[in-house]
Amino acid sequence: MIKEEARGRFESRAAVPGHFQQGGKPSPMDRVRALRMALKCIQHMESFFGRSGESIAADPMSSVVIGIKGSEVVFGPMAGADGRGGLEETDTDWVHRRPKSDFWMGLKELVDTLSGRPGEDHDGVLRMAEDEGWGAYAPMDPCHFTE
Repeated sequence: MIKEEARGRFESRAAVPGHFQQGGKPSPMDRVRALRMALKCIQHMESFFGRSGESIAADPMSSVVIGIKGSEVVFGPMAGADGRGGLEETDTDWVHRRPKSDFWMGLKELVDTLSGRPGEDHDGVLRMAEDEGWGAYAPMDPCHFTE
């Protein structure tokens, strides 16, 4: 419709934002998690009410990442008190855009057996060739699409 209205004066193309490509409609659980996280975020921001800018800037919990560990909604500092050692350095695999350790790694041998994968070393260390597993997926730029 936009192309027709343009009458050659400008070009229009369809683009799908990256977060829509990752799964369709949110499930009821997604909606409940979003609500729980939103409430926790508001409570966290309210905890800084009345404090000075200097004390907030000095608090490592003033810059956090929200997530779920087990059944709890938790915050993790982006950096430690010295500006280092937070989630960015200790828990994040930036190359593959995922956590460095996953809760399910203790079940890897069982998963491999059930999925019919050939035998691997099962000492709790993930060993995959660069062209398989998560390493096979290059980080996607949600703003760049090819047809």
